[in-house]
Amino acid sequence: MILTELAIGAVIGLIISTTGVGGGVIVLPILTYFFGLNALAAVATANFLSMLMKISSSYMHFRLGNIPFKGAMIVLAIMLPSTFLASLLVTWLGSLEGYEKQVEWGINLLVAAAIIFSLYLFVQRMFFAAPTKITVVQASQLKSMALPAVLAGIVLGATGVGGGVVVLPMLLRYMQLNIKQAIGTSIFVTTVLSGSSALAYAQEGYTDLKLALILCVGALIVMPVAKYLLVHLSERTFQYITLLLITCSAVMMTLNLFSF
Repeated sequence: MILTELAIGAVIGLIISTTGVGGGVIVLPILTYFFGLNALAAVATANFLSMLMKISSSYMHFRLGNIPFKGAMIVLAIMLPSTFLASLLVTWLGSLEGYEKQVEWGINLLVAAAIIFSLYLFVQRMFFAAPTKITVVQASQLKSMALPAVLAGIVLGATGVGGGVVVLPMLLRYMQLNIKQAIGTSIFVTTVLSGSSALAYAQEGYTDLKLALILCVGALIVMPVAKYLLVHLSERTFQYITLLLITCSAVMMTLNLFSF
């Protein structure tokens, strides 16, 4: 069983490190379908696991020069309060007797809506926007991103969906980063945000700490492979991989919504 968990963790870690897609797109379905966790436990564990896995990934992207640090810190400051407060609200609602099913359905609805909207943003940026290599974030870009960042923080805190599905398309759309910069910034920002959300969920005992730690060890094993791919694969390749993952997630979570 542990070997299986390590292998699954390795796959998750490779995807998160190279595409920025993880918490909502990959981890939530795996925790739900493979390990049988309910919606609240899956979100709580996904946030904690996302934080653990992305610490090493953030360092790797920082060394590769993929994180415009000043812009990333401003985005983090905007998103952090809404992420933490949303997590506290969901845990409180989940503790209300007789409302567990409604909370679980609401979480799945928000996940599906966030993924579909992010898919639209990503497709628009990938196929209809002019290519850009901007590395210095302008003040006007950050101002236009303020409201989307707050909303993205709420979605991340309430559902565990964050990096590749919400934050990555937002960075591409409003900060005009190239794909590798957007992936690196998304991973760095959501490392901290997932940690704050995990803290809120852990207070109510929803987090499966043992499972998260085993999956994280599996993810660390493949870090050298992830670094090799980031250095040698083209930007367009990462765009297509990310698009495929978000599309699959949109289909999966929409079908899961109608299963209630």
